[in-house]
Amino acid sequence: MSPAARRTRPLLLLAVVAAALIVVALVVGGTLLSFAPARKAETRPASRALAAADMDAAAARATHALLDRDRAAWDAALPATGDARRAVDALYRHLVRLPWTSMRLLAQPVRGHPGRFYVGAVGEVAGADPADRIMARRVFDAALRGGRPVLLDDVTPADLRSQQIMAFDSPVVVRRNGLVVIADKAELAAAEGLARAGGPARERLKLLGITSRKPVVVYYYSSRRQLLRSLGDDPKESRIRFFSHPPVQLGTTPSWTRDIGVLGPALAGKESWIPQMLAHELTHAYTSGWFAHTKHAPTLLAEGLATAVEGGRTFQPLRDDLAAGRSAFPLEKALRTKDLWHDNSTAKVRLAYLEGASLVLFVKDRWGLAGLRRFVTAVSDSDLTPVGLDEAARKSVGVSWAELRSGWTAFVRTLP
Repeated sequence: MSPAARRTRPLLLLAVVAAALIVVALVVGGTLLSFAPARKAETRPASRALAAADMDAAAARATHALLDRDRAAWDAALPATGDARRAVDALYRHLVRLPWTSMRLLAQPVRGHPGRFYVGAVGEVAGADPADRIMARRVFDAALRGGRPVLLDDVTPADLRSQQIMAFDSPVVVRRNGLVVIADKAELAAAEGLARAGGPARERLKLLGITSRKPVVVYYYSSRRQLLRSLGDDPKESRIRFFSHPPVQLGTTPSWTRDIGVLGPALAGKESWIPQMLAHELTHAYTSGWFAHTKHAPTLLAEGLATAVEGGRTFQPLRDDLAAGRSAFPLEKALRTKDLWHDNSTAKVRLAYLEGASLVLFVKDRWGLAGLRRFVTAVSDSDLTPVGLDEAARKSVGVSWAELRSGWTAFVRTLP
C-alpha cells in the first residue's frame, strides 16, 4: 500500500481488506453462505415439494445459457416473479460481462427453510486463481409450478447483495499485463490506465525473483462506498486505499494468489506512482504463499517485502529513529505486532514499513534470495520471542539475532 494507505493483513485481509479485512463468512460445509435469514417468506402451495434436484437441473440449464450468452434460455431456465425476477436479471447482466475460464451456477437448499436456496456463480475468471471463486450470491424462495422451479422471492441479506461483481453498476473487465481489472463502465479509462501500469509494476517484482505471469484480479473502486459494498464489511480503518485480500471462494484451500483492491480517487494526482503501488500489492499477491504453512504471518515481513519492491522511499526517518537511541517502534516489537495500523499514527506505521523493507533488503543483500526466503519462513514459523528470533536467525542464515540486528543497523545507514 502507499505511504498514506493501508493494505489488509495477509491473514484476512490476512485474517483485505481479518481485515481481512474483512469479508463475510465464506462457504462452510459445502454451503455458499451461512446466515440468519433476513425474513421469512410465506409458505406457498405447490403440486409437490420442490426438490434440490429440481434446482440443480435449473442451475445447470442457466449455466449453459450464460456461457452461450443466450438471454432467452437464461430466462427460461430461471423463471421468476417480482423481486426475484429483478435479482435474476441483475445476475445475468453482471455475470455475462465476465471472461469466465470456467463457470457454474450452484443452487443449495437452506436448512430449515423448505423451498429456500442459495444460488451462487462459481468459477475461474480469466485464468486467475482460484477455480472456485464466488462472484455473486443470492438467496431465493422457490416452488414447483407446472413441473418446473419458479423463483418467487429474493430474500438475500443486505450485506451480501452487493458483494464482489454485484458492487458495480455496469461492470467492465480490462485484461493486460497479467492483470484482470474489474471496474464500472464509467471508469473504463482509469481501468485501462491501471492495466497498462501492470507492465512496469511487474518489472519491479524481479527484485524478489518473482517472474510469474499468473493473472491477478484487481478491483477498481470509484468510491469508498463501492469498496465497502463489494467487501460486505467495514474494516473500520479509514486510511485504507490500496490492499490485497484472499478471494471469496467455495472451498477452503488457499488460493495461490490474492486479489487487489484499488480506491480510484486516492490515485488523483499520483498517476506516476501507480506502477509502484501495483508492484507493492502484486508482491503481496505473489508472496502470500511464503506464509501459508507457518505459525505466524508477521505483517512487518509481508509489508517489508512489498515496500522493498515498491521502492522510491527515503530511509532517513528510520536512520533518525535508530540514532535517537530509543526507537518509537522497536524492530522486535513490530515483528510481533499483528496489525501495524491499529492505534498507531501514520508516521509510526511508515517507520515500521521502512524497518520491514530495510530488513528484507539487508538479508537479501547478504544472503541472497534463497537466504531471504529461508529467513522469512523461519521467523514466521518461530514464536517471535527473543529466543525464537535468535533460533530462526541461526537456522536460516547462520548468525545470531544480535549479529543480524547489528548488521541491519549498519546497513540502514547505506540506504537512500
